Amino acid sequence: MRLWYGRVRRMRAPDYATAIEVLALAVWVEVALRVMPFSRLLERLKHHAPHVTVSGDEYQRLRRYAAVAYDVLPFPTTCLRQSVVMYGLLERRGVASRLCFGVAKSGSALDAHAWVECDGVTRDSGSLHFTALAPPAEELPHVVYEQLRFL
Repeated sequence: MRLWYGRVRRMRAPDYATAIEVLALAVWVEVALRVMPFSRLLERLKHHAPHVTVSGDEYQRLRRYAAVAYDVLPFPTTCLRQSVVMYGLLERRGVASRLCFGVAKSGSALDAHAWVECDGVTRDSGSLHFTALAPPAEELPHVVYEQLRFL
């Protein structure tokens, strides 16, 4: 508890605003994952603004906020949840981003992973072991919806 208290005390006003934004978005994503089709969730997160670029430092900062949000909230941490929150944060800032899904063979099972590409660059080192599924979910949302509906 003391560690969190020290971090919170050192935060500046813009950091508080970002923390509140990430927490609110994480709660909204959790509810949306349960009550609406995945394609509609992605459409609601899409922001139609002029695209800008984001530095690697800003991307990592937002990624840390998303990770901390799931440490604080009572929801399980998964790459899908964190990636959807990151996608929403980047889209709100006008950064061209894409939610990606990948698989890797692990013995006789398949492992799955979700990550975000921004400006065409993958900044998630965990995604290097996975083969990206094509086409992206944004291009064929009805396919993702149909697959999730049968689960």
